[in-house]
Amino acid sequence: MLRIICSFLLLILAACAPLTPPRQLPDDCRAEAAPAQLLASNWLQQPGVWRLRQVVLLELGRKKIPLEGFLRLDLERGEARLLAMNEMGLVLFDLQVSHSDQQLQRAIPQLQQVRGFAQGVAQSLRQIFLQPQPHGEDHLENRGNSQRLWRLLPGGSLGFIYDCRGDLRETRLVADAGDWRVAYDQYRQFGAMRLPEQIVMNDYRHGVKLSLWMREVKQEP
Repeated sequence: MLRIICSFLLLILAACAPLTPPRQLPDDCRAEAAPAQLLASNWLQQPGVWRLRQVVLLELGRKKIPLEGFLRLDLERGEARLLAMNEMGLVLFDLQVSHSDQQLQRAIPQLQQVRGFAQGVAQSLRQIFLQPQPHGEDHLENRGNSQRLWRLLPGGSLGFIYDCRGDLRETRLVADAGDWRVAYDQYRQFGAMRLPEQIVMNDYRHGVKLSLWMREVKQEP
């Protein structure tokens, strides 16, 4: 059953989702913002509740699971809830995630049998949307058309790269706690905030890759 669902959804994804392009930073301006300005421009650090409809490709090792995701992101409470469905309206899974916990509300039996499925997806959602976040006390490194906020961690460091327009373009952790990267691309204006239309997360230590393409963005009043 899962193989049939994945094959069907892969055809849909290939037809409507673009290939992931290499990250390119704008070079028509200089990055000279203060740390406080960078934090203020980061949509993930502003209070609000977002509803995001996404085309998603989840890769767990050799398993590839294409789906359509409906994400409710509550940045005030630090929570995310992902409802994943196929094109026929079948709910594949419903996952609630907080900073420190996750609850798989429901899932088709084939996904429940995938070892570490809920934990892997939950950790990916945290790394993309919830934590870690840059701090005003982080070191600031100027790189011409980009800036990097970073801090030391046991066994390595955590860094956040902003382009010269103030958009967060990358979060990178290489330390005892993990080895992963999140890339944020194709920013657009949505209301008062700029949001990325494409996000790719790679967890190199656990072999997890999550690619998101935004299809609809709404902010709750």
